[in-house]
Amino acid sequence: MRHEDKLQLIWAGTFIMSGLIFALAFWFTPVIGTLAALGYIIMYVGLSIAFLLVFRSMAKLNTEFVDTLKGKKADIEQMKKSVERKYLKKRIDEQTYRRLVQDYEQQLTELEVKIKNLRKI
Repeated sequence: MRHEDKLQLIWAGTFIMSGLIFALAFWFTPVIGTLAALGYIIMYVGLSIAFLLVFRSMAKLNTEFVDTLKGKKADIEQMKKSVERKYLKKRIDEQTYRRLVQDYEQQLTELEVKIKNLRKI
């Protein structure tokens, strides 16, 4: 279950509990119940706005971070192609070529895993 789903369930549970508290407060004393209801309404509106702002900024940061990782991935792929061209033109030896390609492949794999994990969130 995603973090957002868990937070929504917690939010719904607290909303139901506060509804029960309102009902009990109205049942025992209507004046105090009305004041409590107004206080809770103000509190929930404020929390709703705060959660909305936090989730929007989290989604924006996540998107920016994924874009940064994609940029790094493109740079590494470009460096890998450059090494391949140098190898084909005999500017570097085979051992160096294999070591560099292996390093680039490892970095690409790590970046792809990070990107995949961030997309799940």
